[in-house]
Amino acid sequence: MTFLPYLVIASYASIHLLEYLSYYARVAGRVAGKPVTGYAIQNATTTVTRFFYLALMPLLGFMVDRQVPISLYMKMGLGALICAALLSLAARSMRHVWIRLLANFVLRRAGQPTLSAAEIHAQLDVPTHLKLRRIVVLAAAVFLCYSLGVLLSYFFALVFHDYRSTISQLSGIINGAATVLLTFVLEPRVARIVDDHATADVYHAIQAMLTGRLIAVGLIAPVLFFGISNAFA
Repeated sequence: MTFLPYLVIASYASIHLLEYLSYYARVAGRVAGKPVTGYAIQNATTTVTRFFYLALMPLLGFMVDRQVPISLYMKMGLGALICAALLSLAARSMRHVWIRLLANFVLRRAGQPTLSAAEIHAQLDVPTHLKLRRIVVLAAAVFLCYSLGVLLSYFFALVFHDYRSTISQLSGIINGAATVLLTFVLEPRVARIVDDHATADVYHAIQAMLTGRLIAVGLIAPVLFFGISNAFA
């Protein structure tokens, strides 16, 4: 039982790392002149994260059924959020390297010359005049729901153990609401920028969205999780 929280933390953090990196595929596709290929790579990477969900959900369910101590679950939840934030920060710090790797992968597959690091920086490190604050706020709202939906749902299933089967389904409802917001509000804003603006603007839009995600996962979510769980502990 003692190793299960570590498996949950590893699965949860891996999901966030892969999803964070996947968004840079859209930038890489634009840099390579293959935006649709970049979007396909993002979707493929997101699909890989579903395998980690296959590990995460049964582990959480098993821990709830075994009625692990609430204090242990709280530590595990905070650990998962902190590790997810740290891995996201690591992904952010290596973004230029990752974008270059993906862009050159696409270019090699197309039989075209690859790009140097200087050429990547020249395309991306250009100031933008777009107003991206709303994207940051929307992204923070969406990914706050994503980051807390599963952890809090299973926490309440643990607290109100007699109703655990019903309460655990809340994760799907919360994530569903976040998916609607992502699909119909946030993604169209980013897609319009990808379609109509320069590569640097696309990069800054993706950065704005990922900044909102990092704020949600690394700052807001741990505070809310600790506050809510501590109130019911």
